[in-house]
Amino acid sequence: EKNADMVKWNGELRYTYEVVGGEFVGKYMGQRQTNNELLFRLEPTAEVNDHWSVKARLDSKTNMKTDAGNDGNIKLTRAWAEGKYGATVVRLGKFPVFTEQGVLFDGEMSGAGLTLGADRTVSATLYAGRYNLEDSAWGGEITEAKEAGKYTGGTTASVQGITLNWDPSDRFHLGVDYLRLGNNKLLTGMMDVKDPLNYYGAGITYRPVQTVYLSGGYWKTNSHESAEIKKEHMKSYNIELGYKGAEPENMHSFGLYAAYRYLGQGASIAPTFDGVDWGEKGWEVGGDYTFAKNVVGTLKYFNGRQLSDDKKLNRFYGSLEYFF
Repeated sequence: EKNADMVKWNGELRYTYEVVGGEFVGKYMGQRQTNNELLFRLEPTAEVNDHWSVKARLDSKTNMKTDAGNDGNIKLTRAWAEGKYGATVVRLGKFPVFTEQGVLFDGEMSGAGLTLGADRTVSATLYAGRYNLEDSAWGGEITEAKEAGKYTGGTTASVQGITLNWDPSDRFHLGVDYLRLGNNKLLTGMMDVKDPLNYYGAGITYRPVQTVYLSGGYWKTNSHESAEIKKEHMKSYNIELGYKGAEPENMHSFGLYAAYRYLGQGASIAPTFDGVDWGEKGWEVGGDYTFAKNVVGTLKYFNGRQLSDDKKLNRFYGSLEYFF
């Protein structure tokens, strides 16, 4: 109560429209699929003392087509305590994890995290805890198997990982990932892959000038192929060329990019991208623009193929975000 006036609220209102079409959609879904979603997000930060703060994220989603919420509830998706001691940062609770370029993982896990050398030339982020695989890219398949009675085990996996970063200058960045994921009954029983799964990879970003960047990376897993996950799914890679980027605080700022992404089902757990999805490969182009202070629009287009059967696939993604 004494520090109630030290709570800061940030957030956004985001409208998203997405259309997916192509041979894959025609074969398995009959017609193109659309997503028409409104997201309201709050992100409070409460200062505890000179070193510690408490942070959280609350999300509420509405389907604009049916005027119905996903489940009618506001969800607490993140809640963690964060302590900063110079270049060392400690996180305890359910906190965000973002691996190099977001190819391997972009999500939340419950446990503990430690960053050493924050904002230094060399830094390392270590994390360990639990992660519900129903929140991963495998989530749809797991839910279907549970509803059909084909899988009755737990869906929470143990996770340990580290990301090493080297930033010798503003023009160059190198990141190296390692992540270990374990759930014997689900991985070996349902997915027929190794338990634990070990993921590893690296990515670089180079800026020849401050406004242009070129990034790329490659990731693999140690598992053998199975009936569900073939050899072509045991790798992921990403190549992107970009120019500038929209800044919410600067009206008329903008960004453009073109990328080729390959996201194997066995080498990416929860990738960050809106254009290319998990289990797909192909070209993605897009851009963003700040219409007014804290009002940003984004357009993306993907044209590629599904990895499982090489069927053609395309996706249009558009969003309008109001930050506060």
